[in-house]
Amino acid sequence: MSFREKSAWVSLLAYFGIYGFYFASVAAALGRGAADSAHFLGLFAQSVVLFVVVVVIGTVAAAVSAPKDAQTPLDEREKLIALKAGNASGYALATGVVLAIGAALFGADDFLLINVLFFALVVSEVFKIAIQIVLFRRGVA
Repeated sequence: MSFREKSAWVSLLAYFGIYGFYFASVAAALGRGAADSAHFLGLFAQSVVLFVVVVVIGTVAAAVSAPKDAQTPLDEREKLIALKAGNASGYALATGVVLAIGAALFGADDFLLINVLFFALVVSEVFKIAIQIVLFRRGVA
């Protein structure tokens, strides 16, 4: 497994673990009707900091395990993988933004709109990383 694939796995697992917990907490609070913006601002900040720490530590560990691979510039295959994955993830982000606009038109509060937009961003990044992993494994056509 290449350094970039290991790094993608680290990010994917961090997204699922950390932001999965965050959005599960948000969904539970919305279901109870107890969505407190101040509490979730703190949880959001903690989630972002934890995400950055986990990804940095995981990426450094992957780089230490393969230092030559980590320093190698992107080759044409990796550039094409990044391009295809980024292009596809744009559709996921656009879909989430359209959903947020629809929610705003139907009177959603700021807390819900912010979280729908953030969820769209996270889903698009997860989608991009998942596509990258598949293309690393399968190859680019």
